[in-house]
Amino acid sequence: MGWRKILEAEHRLMLEVAEAADKECDHIAATGAIRADLVGDILGFFRFFCDGLHDPKEDGLLFARCHKRGMTDDDEPLEQMLGEHEWCAGRLDRLQVELKELPEGDSDAALAFAADLREYVEVVRCHMEVEETVFFDTAQHYLTQHDREELTEEFEAVHYDEVEEGVQAYWEELAHRLAAAERQP
Repeated sequence: MGWRKILEAEHRLMLEVAEAADKECDHIAATGAIRADLVGDILGFFRFFCDGLHDPKEDGLLFARCHKRGMTDDDEPLEQMLGEHEWCAGRLDRLQVELKELPEGDSDAALAFAADLREYVEVVRCHMEVEETVFFDTAQHYLTQHDREELTEEFEAVHYDEVEEGVQAYWEELAHRLAAAERQP
């Protein structure tokens, strides 16, 4: 499947949930109310899928291999990628706290939360776009053919473990369920 295709497939799931988040923000704007359980599931997806499964593959495998070939954390676009991983993790922390502490029936607080969630989703989308259109190509220039082959083997080993253990199916089902929930009135 290849390291890049694995990451891009994971990006598609993230985009599906980002779309669900956008629709929930539209719902909040229209009603002034948050469907807390649904938003909690959206935030949980981003926390556990992105921060728990996706980003560690990038950080521990791809970025580490690029470091081995001379790319530093100060080199663009890696500096941007790392900074956005950190920003997204911090923003998720704040969103989860905001949701937990959101006063029931406070439409102003709900609208402020929706604005914060939209900002997070916009950064996630931009991050994935830069990865796919700039970083992945930059990484290819740093990596040798042998690096690319080893990286593919490492990514495929992790991916196939996730498939075997049902992890991949779980996240796909959750992403689809969140997207479907947002299509409900």
